[in-house]
Amino acid sequence: MRKYCIHMIGHGHVDPTWLWTWQEGFEEIRATFRSALERMDETSVFKFTASSACFYSWMKESEPELYEKIRQRVKENRWEIAGGFWVEPDCNIPCGESIVRQGLYAQRFFEREFGKKCRIGFNPDSFGHAATLPQLLKKLGMDFYVFMRPEPGKEMDYPGGGVFWWQSGDGSSVLAAQIPLGYDTSGCDVIEKINALPYVSSLVPGQNHILCFYGVGNHGGGPTREAIVSVIKSKGELNSRGLYPEFSTLEFFFDGFRRETPSERIPVVSRELQHHARGCYSAHSEVKYNNRRTEHLLMSAERLLTARWLMNLEPYPAAEIEACWKDLLYNQFHDILAGTSLESSYVNTRDQIGGVCHRAEVCINRTVQNFARDTDTSSEGNAVVVFNTLCWPVCVPVTAPPNVTKNLGKQIHVAEVSGKVVSFQAIRGERIDHVRYRFLAELPALGYRVYKFRTGHKELTSSQPLSAGEGCLRNLWWTLEFDRAAGEIVRLKDNLRNIDVLRRGHILAVMTDHSDTWSHDLKEYRVEAGRFTNANLHIVEQGDVQYTLRMVSRFDSSTIISEYTLYRDTSRIDCDMRINWQQHYQTLKLGFETHIEEGVGTYEIPYGCAERTCDGGEEPGQQWFDLSGTIKGLPYGLAILNDGKYGFDIRDGVMRVTLLRSPAYAHHDNGRFQADRHWPIIDQGWQRVRLVLLPHAGNRQGAAIAKRAWELNAAPIVHPESSHPGQHAPARGVVEMESESVLVTIVKKSEDDNDIIVRAYETQGQYENTRLHLFAFNKSYNLHFTPHEIKTVRINKNTWQLCEVNLLEE
Repeated sequence: MRKYCIHMIGHGHVDPTWLWTWQEGFEEIRATFRSALERMDETSVFKFTASSACFYSWMKESEPELYEKIRQRVKENRWEIAGGFWVEPDCNIPCGESIVRQGLYAQRFFEREFGKKCRIGFNPDSFGHAATLPQLLKKLGMDFYVFMRPEPGKEMDYPGGGVFWWQSGDGSSVLAAQIPLGYDTSGCDVIEKINALPYVSSLVPGQNHILCFYGVGNHGGGPTREAIVSVIKSKGELNSRGLYPEFSTLEFFFDGFRRETPSERIPVVSRELQHHARGCYSAHSEVKYNNRRTEHLLMSAERLLTARWLMNLEPYPAAEIEACWKDLLYNQFHDILAGTSLESSYVNTRDQIGGVCHRAEVCINRTVQNFARDTDTSSEGNAVVVFNTLCWPVCVPVTAPPNVTKNLGKQIHVAEVSGKVVSFQAIRGERIDHVRYRFLAELPALGYRVYKFRTGHKELTSSQPLSAGEGCLRNLWWTLEFDRAAGEIVRLKDNLRNIDVLRRGHILAVMTDHSDTWSHDLKEYRVEAGRFTNANLHIVEQGDVQYTLRMVSRFDSSTIISEYTLYRDTSRIDCDMRINWQQHYQTLKLGFETHIEEGVGTYEIPYGCAERTCDGGEEPGQQWFDLSGTIKGLPYGLAILNDGKYGFDIRDGVMRVTLLRSPAYAHHDNGRFQADRHWPIIDQGWQRVRLVLLPHAGNRQGAAIAKRAWELNAAPIVHPESSHPGQHAPARGVVEMESESVLVTIVKKSEDDNDIIVRAYETQGQYENTRLHLFAFNKSYNLHFTPHEIKTVRINKNTWQLCEVNLLEE
């Protein structure tokens, strides 16, 4: 008779926010941890597993006596710390650096408080898992990963079994285990579950060690006395059937599995783990936009603060930055960031994230003010100092406030301090009859340039065409033509190559959506209820810098104001939308019907990208997605960049962005759709969306898509400054990576000392030799990247020697 070792994992899954607020979740964590300690006092062989450094931090602050008991049980190897993250986050929506900080701050906490790091990543309830996670986990000190979703067979096939080597594109791998039959026993008998485990379809051939999670979960609870006693009393009967339950831990399970399972039988999975709930990537636009904005504010603040600290101009506020990150990380908990919690809980989220944004902006403002104060702005005219927080040079349109022309008269021009005249134009302000000023800024990497608004008109001739016609915009690169009635694009032409990119675009389709908040069991949104039409079109901006066409279109009680902008001196195509959404149980899709054939769809994921089948299924992504194939036999593609959207689909050359969904809040059952009941509905009222269309010849690798997306999401900072002498030149860069395919995301002070940490990742799946420059110190370093590699380097601020480290800065 075959024998199975059933590893009984005592666990009480706690959602700190979901169908309750964080205050209630806080108490439930206390109660669950206290209950686990009581069970240990009662049963000497009982063991318990719990994740989330945030929970332990709360217990340390609120119940130090209980916390010390947990520390003692950890020393006894009866309480297992799993997870290695601050919370159990969504694993598709947070950016790569957010995943890094989940691990960095958690692992530092665990090592400081318990004397050891966590070896096992643990996200049982997250709805999908990005393909880059194995590399991130490995470089955060974790060798194993435990998850539950997607469910075998129903949601994803695991052909070799549910325990496998999970491999990232760079070759990093962790041993991953899918939890069979759920992470709790809230609604079932624990003995029945044990009996069923040998028959689950996801076992690896020859697998003798099986996970069995038991305990009351979701609102916490953990293993009950009855369950523990039941397992102990039933051992003899279970043993007679070859089932040997042992109170265990995840670490014991992995040790046993590796010891007794032949290595050749352990499958290798080299793809992402999707899909459980496709709708959660487009539910609750506000929380998703605020997440994106906050991530970039924090990373921009760090880079600017580090630039000042590097030059010994001011101290680095490490504790303040860490506190900001931890508040953001908590709100990346999967039920919060997925948009699937109660309406009342998002009041807490809005308050907490708002606080983070404000503190980050205070840090940015302090740094900008101090840089500007120290910069020479004394030449003729009113000064504007424009800061680029990114680690590569940019040339992007920026907007200056109305007061920059104060006391200059009606005839003005804009110039660099060197005297080079720059095209500018007045555009609409934020109040009636007021204007702002738009110009194209060329900025050094992680640096700034002073621009001057001066008296007197100076003619600037340009050979670059820019014009508008009846429902049409044209520049050197593109021709955009619009259907005046429908408010849709009927032509996007690449003028340089004489290629029509779109059959039709800007299709605002309203889809019937009776699914729950998660869209459980739904693959795609295809039932169209109608489209936004009855459009009014007119040109609202025209000048030396840009032409902007506005369309106002309507559907039922909802209105969308869309503005497309072409520029004279840059090929960027901007789309700015303001949406007044009043629909219930419907989803809004923005579609672009391309001429691209044999296309490959690629989506940004945390610190990487993933190619996916173009079958129309709703897919998670981040700042961009791309379709590359051929048009008339020539390699061609289209990328669409965004400032806060995470749900997309591609089929038959049609690319669609899910702009918003309006199910009821926290509705968890597709079968109980109740349109006639007045439940609170998500995403009502006004919201704003910014997109950039990036058509490109050739494949996506040559289009620098990732950098263009970062330029959209981390726009330059425009700072008016008084006229004064200063010690710094009117243009200066601090840090730059000399590569189109390698993108620097982080420049920061190291956690424990005064070293410099620089993090970058390879974006295009190729080998790359590059140079990292620290201009302020005349230092340069050669770096080599392998395809899809996430690399972190540490530079000693005293010796200027560089070494590679992991994501824990070790």
